[in-house]
Amino acid sequence: MNTDPSRFDRVEAHPDYRTAPEQPVLPADASLGIAIAAPVSIALFGIVVLIVLGMLITLRPSLMVTVIFIAAIAVIAANGMRRFGAIIEFRNAPIERRVAVIVKDRTEVTGGTEHHAASTSYYTTLQLRDGTRIECRTYRSIVGRLAVGDIGVAYIKAQTLVEFFRFDVD
Repeated sequence: MNTDPSRFDRVEAHPDYRTAPEQPVLPADASLGIAIAAPVSIALFGIVVLIVLGMLITLRPSLMVTVIFIAAIAVIAANGMRRFGAIIEFRNAPIERRVAVIVKDRTEVTGGTEHHAASTSYYTTLQLRDGTRIECRTYRSIVGRLAVGDIGVAYIKAQTLVEFFRFDVD
């Protein structure tokens, strides 16, 4: 794979380089989770809390059972707040525009057991002109357009590759 510094110069000298947007349009899968999953999750959590509180009032379980239920609700709420904080952090993060070469891609599959669906995460390692390598989570919507060895303008938001414009400069 060609990571020669002159290749970066050829990208910056390319006539289309100046027309690459400063801020790209984020892919649909970048905001779908924020727009749909967050409000639905909060609503479902509220319903579950109300049901559990109703059960605690109606059934009057022992103190130990009550403490376990309340601790479980607290753990779930803390996890939800952590995830919500990560969503807010991503939303507020700036988008960095960098000329980079794709030097590696990888896929990580988790789950896929009898009782849990599989989840696939995609990662792309980018090399900058100075030799620095950055591994970024990559949206499924752009993975199919990327190939190891491609050079172009990478748009990185909170360690996530949100867009990549390839330049043919070889």
